Amino acid sequence: MSVGRVDGARLPRLSDVIGIGVIGVGLMGRRHAENVTRITGARLVTVFDSLVETRQRVARELGAVAAVSVDELVNRDDVRAVIVASPALAHEQHALAALAAGKDVLVEKPIAATLEAADRVVAAARASKVRLQVGFQRRYDAAYAEARRVVRSGELGRPLFYRGINRDRESPIGAPGSLPPENILTDSAIHDLDGACWMLDDEPTTISATLATLAEAATAPAPDLALVHLRFARGAIADIETLRGARYAYDIRTEIVCERGGIFVGGFARTMLMVLRSGERREELFPGFLERYADAYRAEVSDFIGGIAERRAVAVTGEDGRRALAIALAAAQAASTGREVTL
Repeated sequence: MSVGRVDGARLPRLSDVIGIGVIGVGLMGRRHAENVTRITGARLVTVFDSLVETRQRVARELGAVAAVSVDELVNRDDVRAVIVASPALAHEQHALAALAAGKDVLVEKPIAATLEAADRVVAAARASKVRLQVGFQRRYDAAYAEARRVVRSGELGRPLFYRGINRDRESPIGAPGSLPPENILTDSAIHDLDGACWMLDDEPTTISATLATLAEAATAPAPDLALVHLRFARGAIADIETLRGARYAYDIRTEIVCERGGIFVGGFARTMLMVLRSGERREELFPGFLERYADAYRAEVSDFIGGIAERRAVAVTGEDGRRALAIALAAAQAASTGREVTL
């Protein structure tokens, strides 16, 4: 195979098929693996999951090799890039292994479990001179992308207020304390924490937050409601609600109010009243994130793989991922102390 070089790294030509490995092929990782198989110029080479049965089944069904370890996967010569979709606590370890092997990396959010770990991942990418992208699929959603274009065009004036609603239909079940209290912030609310910064093109200066448990305490592993309030450097304000266990649907809505108008992503047809019941099926509602963001996830992986050949900058950087994590952890601090935190 003919290759070129950029900063000492092997550079495939556009006509070359790019081999991809996926670490963690549960719900999210499997979808990434499936999307790789749908992209012209890419090949799903190998997958790894800590559950032997899972990795063998996904490999068999998608025509890939089931790696017996992360090291085996990242050190294959026919793997050019790695998608990390393992549990969040393993993101640092798995991203570092792939970066050390000279592979481009797409790591699911959060980039890591702590800021120190995130810093190590970002530093390793810089040292290896490879591409590190963090998975925030909303940036690839057509509606959100158009909303941002309108905001940045200035046609509605300065953005004043961002409101985000992120409601999962189901809620996790487990022993109390089996998930850390900040999990709802680092795993779910983080989408809007990144989205507000991205949409407003601004940096937050202060944050306050409330965490609560609405489900039965005996079966709730962690808080299932997060309310976050952000103030931004240029004066805008953001209010973000994240709820697990809405029951009626996967409900994602965003509003951006500007000086001369507003932009609305998601929501329902204009009506005076709507009652949504658990178990009802409605065409305009989504059961989960895989259905709502199906096109965005495919676009995200396609853009990541396309950038491997072209050696262009990633759309969502490691620094973006670290910022979102820092805000999420600051929200957890604000919630635990009951005080506003300066960012």
